[in-house]
Amino acid sequence: MDSGSAASVPVSAPASYSLFEVFGVEIEYAVVRKDTLAVDPSADRLLAALGGSPDSHPAAGNVEADNELAAHVLELKCKVPARDLAAQARDFAAYVKLANQALSQWNCRLMPGGMHPFMDPTRESRIWPHEDSGIYESYHRVFGVRGHGWFNIQSVHLNLPFAGDAEFSRLHNAISLLLPMLPALAASSPVHDGAHHGWLDGRLSHYIGNQRRLPSIIGDIVPEAVGSEEEYREKILAPMFREIAPFDSQGILQEEWLNSRAAIARFDRDTIEIRCLDTQERPTADLALCHWITSMLRYAMGTGEDMLAAHRKVPAGLLRALFLDTAKRGMMASVPPEFPFAAFGVDRQSTTGAFIKALSAKSLAASRTAAADQAFMPSIGLILSEGNLAERILRAAPQPAGYPAVYARLCDCLEEDKPFSAA
Repeated sequence: MDSGSAASVPVSAPASYSLFEVFGVEIEYAVVRKDTLAVDPSADRLLAALGGSPDSHPAAGNVEADNELAAHVLELKCKVPARDLAAQARDFAAYVKLANQALSQWNCRLMPGGMHPFMDPTRESRIWPHEDSGIYESYHRVFGVRGHGWFNIQSVHLNLPFAGDAEFSRLHNAISLLLPMLPALAASSPVHDGAHHGWLDGRLSHYIGNQRRLPSIIGDIVPEAVGSEEEYREKILAPMFREIAPFDSQGILQEEWLNSRAAIARFDRDTIEIRCLDTQERPTADLALCHWITSMLRYAMGTGEDMLAAHRKVPAGLLRALFLDTAKRGMMASVPPEFPFAAFGVDRQSTTGAFIKALSAKSLAASRTAAADQAFMPSIGLILSEGNLAERILRAAPQPAGYPAVYARLCDCLEEDKPFSAA
């Protein structure tokens, strides 16, 4: 869920790809000063150094770099759809080192996490001035983007392919039912404006207000239950295009990527893009979360449950409320008894954390991806034992005076692809 996916062209999966055959991953990082950790709006300088132009997409391994709306944010993404997430994690880690080597000549480096802890977006924001700047300026004209929910966000996007309406419906509704659980695992943004404001996923606390002027663009955050592309276009895309049309006479923003829900359909490349994950402290942790999500979806969709019917039966507002509670309280969020536990083949659980552990155990017992499970088990195990990254940050720095040292450590973790422990 970021503000810049409009212009960037993430990895695409052609219609020939079926469920879980390949994966597309995008990871965003902030460019910061080494000495002060202040944001440095120079992603264009980095892209020019690596690829010859600010508008280039320099590649190494199966990774290429791109820009975002904010000039201090760098996006790394799969160059082609990945079949092996563990190998893709290594490629991302290698590219981080490459980028940091180039940035070091300007005393800069990359910072992970879902939000920068200290930046003032009203003062430090610089809109990307190069390729596709017209799209970003249009966003600014309609919404005013110099705020935390637009400029101070770094996220991970996971693209999953589908082939045809039947696969689309199953995948879309399974993802929608799983979405409220994801902030419990992925929250990494407990600090902004130099303080903790009560949310583990501070990025989402700001993001949900971005489209208050045109609410159909984000809807209830969790996508509506739909059974076909036609129904999706009628229920989700058409209303938001109608709502923004008076503010977008040239039709610049009336595209699929205008949709700001936690997961969006990309019929232009037959994928569903999950957009609600905070960036973690290292690429291996990001890819571990992507593996966990695909494993849980694969397991749930193999239970034989009718995902569309399960989604349609959920009481109105339940998934949104659970999503926001999880973003705020993580694994302590309470799961209402009306949640469709049967769709995931698990018994009723009282908290998000209990649900995640029960589903993880079921999926692992039935897993067909043992090698990937082993590769990513330490990262998932760290979250389940020590808490999500937001909780670990707060435990490592219970007072604001400790934030600078902790975020410097996070930059080191990213550079070295090492886990962050609060110990």
